[in-house]
Amino acid sequence: MQRTNIFLVCVLILFFNSTFLLSQTKNYSKFILSDSSQVVGTVAFEDELAIQIKTISGAEIRINKNNIISKEITHINNLNIGPSDSKSILDSNDLLLDTTATIRLELTDGSTLIGNIESEDSTSISFNLLSKTKIKIEKSTILRREIVTSKLQNGEYWIEDPNRTRLFFAPTGRGLRSGKGYFSVYEIFFPMVAFGMFDYITLSGGMSLFPGANNQLIYLAPKVTPFQNEKYAFSVGDFFVKFPSDDNYLNILYGVFTATFDKGALTLGSGFETYDSKPIFLIGGELRISRYAKLITENWFIADSEFNFVSLGFRFLGEHLAADFAFVIPLVDSEDIILIPWIGFAYNF
Repeated sequence: MQRTNIFLVCVLILFFNSTFLLSQTKNYSKFILSDSSQVVGTVAFEDELAIQIKTISGAEIRINKNNIISKEITHINNLNIGPSDSKSILDSNDLLLDTTATIRLELTDGSTLIGNIESEDSTSISFNLLSKTKIKIEKSTILRREIVTSKLQNGEYWIEDPNRTRLFFAPTGRGLRSGKGYFSVYEIFFPMVAFGMFDYITLSGGMSLFPGANNQLIYLAPKVTPFQNEKYAFSVGDFFVKFPSDDNYLNILYGVFTATFDKGALTLGSGFETYDSKPIFLIGGELRISRYAKLITENWFIADSEFNFVSLGFRFLGEHLAADFAFVIPLVDSEDIILIPWIGFAYNF
């Protein structure tokens, strides 16, 4: 009887908590603009040419309909909306003084604005979106801001590749920043989780998920990035795979260098497998073809081995999600060309 009462009390607590949280959640419209800005709020007024949007923070923005790419419903918990306690937006004198730089603002209501600062005082910012819309923003509603001038292409803001630390599978010279991470899945059965520490250490690993198998592959991939800036990055690391058999494993020690250019990147790597000490060489490339897509090639060459392959495919980009689709071509002595589909997803947090 006592256990039943305790169970009922727990159910009631969960029910009232859920009801309270749902009561604090409201539906708002999220407008995606042609300059990649995202404005969250409600429609205050609309005519044939423009929409007047009232943001959750109370500001009103008039946006030409020609600048709106899409509109979607988003759910906002009012408990999470409030003045920002982030001090980083006030600590950078460069950001305060530079009115020519292109700035990306993240607001507490989920909006993301991209444009230039027209004027600024101790409490607010007058901001011009790239789509020529003007808005006044209270500083207390700003979570973060950064200079993104280098990410502009023909006046458009191109989002950064969220999975830039890897090609399709091989690592690039870039490392994860401290506190960043990602969850990825390769070829459906090979998930991996990675975390960045101290801005120069990346710890990653995972386990295969073959249905019905009693034993699975276990793999670890630590990486150290002693040097990294916007153009160049160098890392050393280890890729270890433990096979189900007690004595079988794969262990590759490597070094990899990535040079990043305006719309592309080149990755060169070398290493060796510790069991037979065969040299391994990596040549990879990236070419940005649009705001939300890039071409990638990843090519492996192993000395005195028939296990060589090249690959070519696409990466489709979101703010946090990257999706890869490619074909891997084994280099074998055959008149037939073998195409192996490659599918991968990575969610960065």
